[in-house]
Amino acid sequence: MLTIPQASLLPGFWEALEAVESDQLRIQAEAVRLAEIPAPTGSESERALVVRDILSEAIGEAVIDSAGNVRARLKGRAGLPGTMLLAPLDASYAEGVSPIIDVRSNRLSGRGVASHAIALASLAALARALRNHPIEGLGDIWFVATVGSEMAGDLRGTCNLFPWLPTVAHSVLCLQGPGIGRLDHWSVGTYRGELVVYAPGGHCWRDAGRPNALRLAMEFSSSMEAIPNRGFPRSMYNPSRLESGEEWNMLPSRAVLWFEFRSDGEAELQRMIRAAQARAAELCRGLPGSRAELHQRGFRHATGLFPDHPMVTATREAQTWAGLVPRLGASSSDASVCLHYGVAAITIGLCETVGVGTGMETIELSSLSAGLRQALATSILFAGTSSLA
Repeated sequence: MLTIPQASLLPGFWEALEAVESDQLRIQAEAVRLAEIPAPTGSESERALVVRDILSEAIGEAVIDSAGNVRARLKGRAGLPGTMLLAPLDASYAEGVSPIIDVRSNRLSGRGVASHAIALASLAALARALRNHPIEGLGDIWFVATVGSEMAGDLRGTCNLFPWLPTVAHSVLCLQGPGIGRLDHWSVGTYRGELVVYAPGGHCWRDAGRPNALRLAMEFSSSMEAIPNRGFPRSMYNPSRLESGEEWNMLPSRAVLWFEFRSDGEAELQRMIRAAQARAAELCRGLPGSRAELHQRGFRHATGLFPDHPMVTATREAQTWAGLVPRLGASSSDASVCLHYGVAAITIGLCETVGVGTGMETIELSSLSAGLRQALATSILFAGTSSLA
């Protein structure tokens, strides 16, 4: 694995760094443009076309694959392993949202600009800098914008990259807008469940005593809250959405509960899933006309790289060199799929942000320069390696 002193001696290193840092006004403009193209999970096609054009201009050619991902390759030296940079195409909001970005001299605010339009614009800027200022001794670098990264997408775009991805890249760097200084080397195990409860319904007074679908869903949720948390690995249950009922005086005949388990440990995650399956199977036992169905809507394994892995060490070195304080952690991102299939992957953030996921999520633009420096340096360290431990 290359070190910063070694990388800094490569012809083109400093020119590429100067190019990406001087490109910030264009990055900001492209982030605003992309953020204002609605791209909720599952509806990324319009934004994908624009990203394809931007990457085509940056590198010379980009394509949209069968899943809707945008792919472009910067050819490097033959015989060296490739590196892939990923950034999410989609945004975490519902259909019908039309974001308008508030542009100020020191910040950008609005839905989706931090998560993750700024990552897409930075992906293109890194491609331009490395194309216009070639650095000797690097392998192929792939720039990929992925669909289905947010909400119910369940990382569909990254999943579609397999089994092809390991044939072209041995290391993956995932770019996200929020959390400059983050160094996520571990995938948080995640189970997204949907419990649907059916009951006979009826009038709350006349038919009192009949099963109530809403109450049953709430009982299920309470039992999930009661699953003992062993403290380590870190685990949690989160009920996120409950829909039921039509009238004030009617017994709900249907209830839908969305919930999520998360854990740093695979065994602990599986234990919680088994508990949910057992509770769902017994929830309506002895209640005529009632039933409960538990559906898996998303799943990500708990796995990752140890802190002494060469890619973790290299990323930490690049972040420190860029003036950041690295923070090792775990997240649920496109890297989760790569790590599960044995491809080493790291996730980093590019900016200081506030209000992520709200209508006024905000990027502090003063932080972007350091975010770009770490991203460029990390990409070069990964792409210049001849082997991975």
